[in-house]
Amino acid sequence: MSSDNLDPVDPFDSTTPQYRAYFPEGSRDDVEFRLTRILSLSARRWGTHVESRVMASTGQSRSRWQTLFVLSVATPPVTTSLLSARLAIQWPPLIRTLNSLEADGLIRRSENPNDKRSRYIEITPAGLKVVEEVQPILAEIRSAVFSSLNEEEILLTTQVLGKIVSGIAETQGEI
Repeated sequence: MSSDNLDPVDPFDSTTPQYRAYFPEGSRDDVEFRLTRILSLSARRWGTHVESRVMASTGQSRSRWQTLFVLSVATPPVTTSLLSARLAIQWPPLIRTLNSLEADGLIRRSENPNDKRSRYIEITPAGLKVVEEVQPILAEIRSAVFSSLNEEEILLTTQVLGKIVSGIAETQGEI
């Protein structure tokens, strides 16, 4: 098997003979590594595919439309801290995105009367229009990608991934 024809789920055994030195066959380490590998690979490929399709159709980057989506479904008032937590991103890239969205008239920021260091963020009608442009594209991609999964498989996968997210949060001391 050439390296150009790797099985995306199992790319290790035939091309990396030292793999078994780290992950003995059938061990918990082997199973966990394979899970993290496919999780990372699927997240990367999903993100790249979705971002390129949305960017080509709307001109909006992932950071912009994800921020707008969270604002469109959140109960106001939304602070920068809350938005950062919901998007699971650090402040510097969030602030750059917010500055860009505000400059384009897609969001408004105002002073938080309860905390002068905090700002409230709200989506504008123009921002809602972007969300309305993006959602059908995402729905089409989800339908195509998940077409081979039945509803039970989707629900189980969602539960498993939820447990992984919780496990990460616990190891980071967030809970």
